[in-house]
Amino acid sequence: MFSGCNFLIIRSTRPTQTPTLTQDADLQRLLLANNAANVLVKDDYDNSTNYMDPPVITHIITETIDFIEYNQAVNSMIPIATPNWVYDSINSQKAQNLRTYNPDPNYFLKDCFVCCADNLPQGDKELLYGAVKAFGGGYLDVVSIYTTHLIANDVCNDKAILASSVVSQNNNDDGVGGSSSSGIKVVVPHWIDHCITMGRKLDEANYLLPNPKILELEKDGPDFESGILSSALSESLPKDEFINTDLECFKGKKFFLSNDFNLSQRLLNSLKLLIERHGGHIEHEFDLENIDIYLGKYRDGEYYRQSSLNNRIIVGNLQWMYSILVSKKWTLPLNSNILYYPIPSDPIPDFQGLKISITNYSGEARGYLSKLIEYMGGTFTKALTRSNDYLVCAKAEGSKYDAAANKWLDSNRKPIVKVVNHLWLEDCFVKWELLHHDQAKYRNFGNGSIGMEVSVGRIQLDPNVLKRWYETQDHGDMTGNVEDSMSEDGATQTRRMTANPLLMDLTPPPSDAMTNESQTSSNSPPANEVAPTTTESPDPVSQPSLKIETEDFPASSPPPPPQQQPKEESSASPPPADEVFVAPPPSHRYGGRSAAKKAAAKLHDNMTDLKAYQELTKSKTKMKDYMNQLEGTSTPTKRKHTEETTSETTTTPIKKPTQYKTIAMMTGCESEISLEDPDISKLQTLGVLILSEFTNNQTVNTLIAPKILRTAKFLRCLSTVDNIIHPQYLVDILKAEKVEDIKIEDYSLDKFHKNTNVELGYSKKDSENGLLKLLSSSNKGKLFTGLSLNLSTNLNGGVPVISQILKDHGMSNYKEIKNATNVSKNVIKNGEEKTILIANKTKDAKLIAGFKKAIKENGVVLEWDWCVKSIFKMELQNMDDFKL
Repeated sequence: MFSGCNFLIIRSTRPTQTPTLTQDADLQRLLLANNAANVLVKDDYDNSTNYMDPPVITHIITETIDFIEYNQAVNSMIPIATPNWVYDSINSQKAQNLRTYNPDPNYFLKDCFVCCADNLPQGDKELLYGAVKAFGGGYLDVVSIYTTHLIANDVCNDKAILASSVVSQNNNDDGVGGSSSSGIKVVVPHWIDHCITMGRKLDEANYLLPNPKILELEKDGPDFESGILSSALSESLPKDEFINTDLECFKGKKFFLSNDFNLSQRLLNSLKLLIERHGGHIEHEFDLENIDIYLGKYRDGEYYRQSSLNNRIIVGNLQWMYSILVSKKWTLPLNSNILYYPIPSDPIPDFQGLKISITNYSGEARGYLSKLIEYMGGTFTKALTRSNDYLVCAKAEGSKYDAAANKWLDSNRKPIVKVVNHLWLEDCFVKWELLHHDQAKYRNFGNGSIGMEVSVGRIQLDPNVLKRWYETQDHGDMTGNVEDSMSEDGATQTRRMTANPLLMDLTPPPSDAMTNESQTSSNSPPANEVAPTTTESPDPVSQPSLKIETEDFPASSPPPPPQQQPKEESSASPPPADEVFVAPPPSHRYGGRSAAKKAAAKLHDNMTDLKAYQELTKSKTKMKDYMNQLEGTSTPTKRKHTEETTSETTTTPIKKPTQYKTIAMMTGCESEISLEDPDISKLQTLGVLILSEFTNNQTVNTLIAPKILRTAKFLRCLSTVDNIIHPQYLVDILKAEKVEDIKIEDYSLDKFHKNTNVELGYSKKDSENGLLKLLSSSNKGKLFTGLSLNLSTNLNGGVPVISQILKDHGMSNYKEIKNATNVSKNVIKNGEEKTILIANKTKDAKLIAGFKKAIKENGVVLEWDWCVKSIFKMELQNMDDFKL
């Protein structure tokens, strides 16, 4: 059971309710008898040796958290447990759940193993599970013998019925050490809310279904005050205990909570109370000047983008906030666990379908790695089979490792299952791309019994990579000439090259080495890396003289006569050095400029000017001709030749067509392709116009997306498009030698994404081509013609966005409904047809009840999904399937 594990036992003389660690010799004997690799013992006050610097242990047995290794162990997800974990595991001959035995008093839910009823909102379930885990508990979304608490709103659900029949097994092999003889407690979600708010495990008596007393105390409204909460507690609280806490870092901070969590009003109220208890405040309206902390689930949306671009605002998620409440220590999200920051809303395309297993990782580390796999789009498998793609391994031992590395080999004697350590998973998550597994650091499995598990969780997010999601490149009006909206860097470079044809023409063609150097520097242009190049130059020149020599060539100067070359060679000659050395902006998914890039580009330009000038000074004839041109005394013959040669060597702007065969809109393609200004310009010359916004000025005929999405752009475009294609089309057409070989129909989305028809609402067994039916439907643009709809103000995305989508699909009129007051007078009706309200299932309980009471006949409340599914199938769906 403890094979290969290195233990550290912390002796403490403090009195505890559990047996003290004065019996460290007994513990040491037990661990070694059960195959522990090594057991070290130290006193809690002993700081002479830090066994986490460097890490030489895999488990810590302690009854206190006051020892120097504690914080480093927590950050590296090293399991920390009381001696009872060792005793119980040996007695049951099965390793027990480590979370239940954590000695940290801040993990006050460590004895809880919860399950949520299926009729709770999905957003609430995710947050409840996350909160329970953050404060030491465990969860499983099915009722089992391990379940201690079922979270539900009523007892009329399958899990509640099942829970009442489960007899708690209070024995040593229950697996979690948390079951009690009283069986599973069925409580309302308020119990979790109030436990988190008060920072302690509360007595369940006031929260037990079917008649929880807490709801009687809240019957006057959804908001509960501190006084009501205090009266619900099993023990009385001082009046000032609710407000006065020992956590200073949230005091005075203004939070904005993104709606992408999709939380119920009850849970929003709970979070409001939690933040206010620690001195913070929730802002209901997004205002950059009035927000300190943005909490969101996904790296998506305008509020996320604006918050990320503002260096003052801290961007994190609720797990980050919970971690601070647990540790009582302030840490920025980007300096914390990489899962404490909003995650991308779409998985990594190359990760989807990958089957990944884990071995030699335990406890928090195992759960953390499985989450990384899930978020990136892979499938975590407990068992390892030959069908797995990867095995994430902490050390080179064990049956899984032996099978993957030594037994399951292909015809070339190479492993079928790729074996890597956790660094590969973490780097893939940080870079948000599938990285090659053959790097040496991903094949390192530690030394002996100390594997790679001790280094889990030490990586941090890369701020430069995060810019993909919030730094958008301004292309201006995409319907016009892209070159007119060139970035500042690009425009400067263009003007500079036009102003100095002299320097371009007189500069010798660059060597291959120079070209390669330029390409390398353009990929990595920080000034601190480029600057040393000047000191190693064959002709070092100080900066002042460089400036003077460059300024000697006015922009209005006529070009001097170039070297005589045959016409054929001139047309095929390499580009002038100025073009080679001007560092273009590096290829980012989203644009961005920095002083380092500008400095590097300017340095290259100055060096090129210098070399051109030096070349000029080597020839008296060239210098004389140039001076004659400056004085206007060159002969007519030479001037004419100069003009002719210049016209031959000057690049002619590529004319863009006035009509485009493909007018396209892109959405959700950030992880698939990055388009820079030159790419967009080239696409226009190929007859492909990429629009940045959906407008009535240009009819979009092509939608580009990696899969079926529910974004506003995607849904709006479905009202006009004839094609939905994968972004690989753009990748291929940009690099194709013969554009005519690239057929747009070969890139139909259903040919790249196998689940396209399923995502459109068709079953896997359905042979009908749903995508073709959607695109060829006669209902495009008029699906909701004649309908007037009532839209709840609580709809995700907001009424302006929702109404625009519906208008594009033919909706005649709409009315925004803000509350249940005077519903019958405020709603807009469809004559004798049904009066339809589109509402939010989780946020509109009162509005739905008020609407049904006021509009008893011909009234129907539908969820937004009715509109989406109708658009996906281009026919109005049965309302009965979407009623609220």
